[in-house]
This record gives sequence, structure tokens and C-alpha cells, in this order.
Amino acid sequence: MRILLADDHDLVREAISLLFQQYFEDCEVAEAGALDPALDLIAENNTFDLVLLDLRMPGMNGLDGLKRALEKVAPSTFVVLLSGAYRSEDVRHAIEAGAHGFIPKTLRGQALANAVQLVLAGEKYLPSSILNDLSDGMVGGGDSDSRLAGGFGSEGDFARLTPREREVLALLSEGRPNKDIARHLDLREITVKYHLKNIYRKLNVSNRAQAVKMALEDMARAGTL
Repeated sequence: MRILLADDHDLVREAISLLFQQYFEDCEVAEAGALDPALDLIAENNTFDLVLLDLRMPGMNGLDGLKRALEKVAPSTFVVLLSGAYRSEDVRHAIEAGAHGFIPKTLRGQALANAVQLVLAGEKYLPSSILNDLSDGMVGGGDSDSRLAGGFGSEGDFARLTPREREVLALLSEGRPNKDIARHLDLREITVKYHLKNIYRKLNVSNRAQAVKMALEDMARAGTL
């Protein structure tokens, strides 16, 4: 696997590169400290499986840098944004511009590896906090009725999830395995499986990938992504 990591902080690049070497076999990581050097690497040898771009490094100019990268990479290359601080609209605009995911730099170890694996499997990775924002909007006041009208199916199935089920779904969106979700929520693994079964039933889906995909699509429709 070939990865291009572009970030203007040397320590960040070093830490993420070491992590990739730890979690992925036969992983080659090319590094750049700004957008233009990253684009030069793509032009020299455009065989990267994944390109990770820091949202706020030199040359990015908002999402212009993302668009420039998407124009140069091979069709099979996944392009993902990295950021240490972000807003919901940053994530939404990035996905609308064509990013295959938006990964917070605050993710650690296995969680970051899971996020990358999710993207390489063809799913868009988004921060779990974005799903939590949607959950709050669904059960709170304001324009929740209009959001429910655009919810899953004709029943607004997402609103039927319990608070615990929404927590499980949020962690699921990070690509975490059941064991990790159980440890994070201080639950037994069999309890997590029970929650997942209920989530699939309420959302009318058959697996975890479909559940996450449906949640992300609903956020996009509701304008909370």
C-alpha cells in the first residue's frame, strides 16, 4: 500500500507515518510539508492508494487544494482531509467537494488505522461527533420535525434509536470493532451486538456498512454534515 501524507508539522507526519508502519504490512509512506510538493509527488508517480492532506497547511487555500489534488490523482486513489480543529460545515463542504473522508488528528492508534481501513473499503469516514450532532438535533427542539421528515425511510427511523444506540452508531462510523466499542462504552461485547441488531432493525439495513452509509446520507440531507 502506498500512502502520501502531506502536513506542515514534522512531528505529526512522523507520528502518523510510524503508526501506518505499525498497523499496515508492506506500507510505503511518502511525505510532503505543503500542497505543492505533494502535487509534485503525485505528478512523479501517481500510484498512491491514499492521499492524506492537512486542511490548513500551506497551499491548501481552503478546499481549493483538495480540488487540485482530486484533479491530479488516479481515479482509484482515495483523498482524505486531516485536521486538528474543525467545524461541522468544514466536514460537509469537504465531502461535497469530493473528499473520501475527514479524519481528526486527535484519533489515536487503532482508531486512526480503522478510519483508513474504512476509506480503503470504499466508505466515507467522518468524525463520530458529527453523528452525535445529528442525534442531538433529532431529539431536541428547533426544526427537528423537518429533519425527521427527511429521515431514513418514511418513518424517520433514526429518531427511534435510543441514546445508547446512537452512541454505538457513532463509534461504528469510526470503523471500530465490537470489542473496541464495548470497551469505550464500558459494555459487554454481547450487549454491543444486541444494540447493533436493534440498530439494523430500526434502520432497515442488514450490516454495519449500510447503517453508517445511511446515517451519513441522512446528515447530508438534513444539512448537518
